Amino acid sequence: MFGILSHLARLILICLGILGIAGPNAAVAQDNLSARFKDWHTFCDKGRICDAYSYSDLASAQNPNVSHVFALRRHPNGGGWSMFITFDGVEPKLSLGLFASVIRMGHHDQEPIPSFWKESLVLRGGGPAHRLTGTYDLYLTGPSAETLMERLRLGDSLGFEFGGCRDEFLFAEFSLAGVTAALAWIDEVQGLPPGSTKVMHTPPGTEEGPFPNCDE
Repeated sequence: MFGILSHLARLILICLGILGIAGPNAAVAQDNLSARFKDWHTFCDKGRICDAYSYSDLASAQNPNVSHVFALRRHPNGGGWSMFITFDGVEPKLSLGLFASVIRMGHHDQEPIPSFWKESLVLRGGGPAHRLTGTYDLYLTGPSAETLMERLRLGDSLGFEFGGCRDEFLFAEFSLAGVTAALAWIDEVQGLPPGSTKVMHTPPGTEEGPFPNCDE
């Protein structure tokens, strides 16, 4: 009788393993995950590299490009967030710097975020290949990025002012509605402590050296 029960128990465990519900130690294939929180989107791949991102919501005759994306990416090792803006149709001129502000409705006494200058901006893009697609990834690093990350969860909107390669003055604005829930969702998916504001200071591809900017 004991042998029959043991055999049945093994069969049950095998079936549960196939169904992926045999418990925390079972080998379960992970799927891509995604969610939306108000104006913010999240995506985690099978390796649990996760993005939280929002689209620019500012459009006018002077600034027709509305597909800029502000994104935060983190690997599951907890090494920190990569912070970057994907510009659509605009190549930012790094020598002019970039100015960021987090607006919090009803609060006007916050210290300004220190400006981003060329040494804290890393461009992934440039050259003929990227000019065909018209997209440029600009990574934000350094103390200014850390200050920005600390203020995101408390803000209502995020704005950037920057110059383009034709010396034009440009801006991009992003809603922060949903950013707190989006980052908390990623914390849970990656199983990391909540509320991290650590920023990566070495963006991916840095070892390749600087990319050409404005035909420099």
